[in-house]
Amino acid sequence: MKFLGIWPEERKFDRASSYRVLIPVSLMFLFMALPQTINLYFIWGDFNLIVDNLSVANLTVIIALTKITIFWFNGRSIQNLLALMANDRKEADTEEEIKKMMKIASISRTISIGSTVITNAVVVLWAMSRFLLMRQSGRRALFLLSSFPYESLTTPNFELTSVGQIVSAFCTATTYTVVDTFVAMLILHVCGQFSYLRQKISELGINDDVDFRKKLAKIVKKHDTLNKFADTIENKFNGMLLMQMLGCTIELCVLCFQALLSITEGSQELFVFQMCFLTLYISYILLQIFLYCYIGEKLASESSKLANAAYECKWYNMSAKEAKCLVLIIRRARSPLCITAGRFCSFNLQLFTKILKTSMGYLSVLYTMKSKNVE
Repeated sequence: MKFLGIWPEERKFDRASSYRVLIPVSLMFLFMALPQTINLYFIWGDFNLIVDNLSVANLTVIIALTKITIFWFNGRSIQNLLALMANDRKEADTEEEIKKMMKIASISRTISIGSTVITNAVVVLWAMSRFLLMRQSGRRALFLLSSFPYESLTTPNFELTSVGQIVSAFCTATTYTVVDTFVAMLILHVCGQFSYLRQKISELGINDDVDFRKKLAKIVKKHDTLNKFADTIENKFNGMLLMQMLGCTIELCVLCFQALLSITEGSQELFVFQMCFLTLYISYILLQIFLYCYIGEKLASESSKLANAAYECKWYNMSAKEAKCLVLIIRRARSPLCITAGRFCSFNLQLFTKILKTSMGYLSVLYTMKSKNVE
């Protein structure tokens, strides 16, 4: 993330690191987003080329630019969340709690590394399939369907443009991945802290605890901190998540349609490379959508379980006045925390199935339109 210039920190005009983000943004915009969008004007009417333009990188780079912009502007807020995470680590007072936090960190790291490897593999397969296609046809062609204000197929313009597109593709893939995995890490941390909080609540009322009020005050304060933590994620990223949901729905549709075209009309010589690329690409999009839906479901589940923990603790060993204090936790936990797509819908496993159904519905429409055009 430091390489991309989006590591969470306070942005200042006199700090060089605040401007590092302009390098990947410029590459993605000048070599991918702008040329591909302009190219849509020239290929309008050719159904196959439009699908190819949208499916390979155009939608992906637009989503990546949205993510990197939102993440950069919210650097200070995200830095505060990291500070809270570091503070939680320092306050861990039992070996069991430390192990849980390390396990969550290990899971987050595995997700991050795995996602990065998959996205880079997608770019490599894409570049290889384009190179083999050029070699088979014997004609030069840009790696992406793009329109530039210069002759892009002559030397050295072609070589420089191709390198620029490949480098920008790796920047896009990395940006697309690191932001998603970072948000997932934040939410998984919150879920782990709710699990720890449930354990603390279950210990209330044991052995006629004389420090009940002190412990309850600490629990309530921690609960409030976690609620604010989750609300910050929701407030800062709900617009980005809306873009992610809509973009992934369209991407799934056009990528599956591209796969159908490859099966029915594609080159037999490059069929294996094209299908490997599209299969891995589609699988990655599905994994990213599922990741958000899973962590959204887990956040809602973990936050609402606090009410059950308060009800199941040894409240019958407390005085009536002390037991009534637990009502505050129960009432607050009745409203589960969630992450939303622009506040329109919450991310959960039900949304995942809806996205799949919607994408397949759009795919059916595209295939029908294609069949009518052929007729």
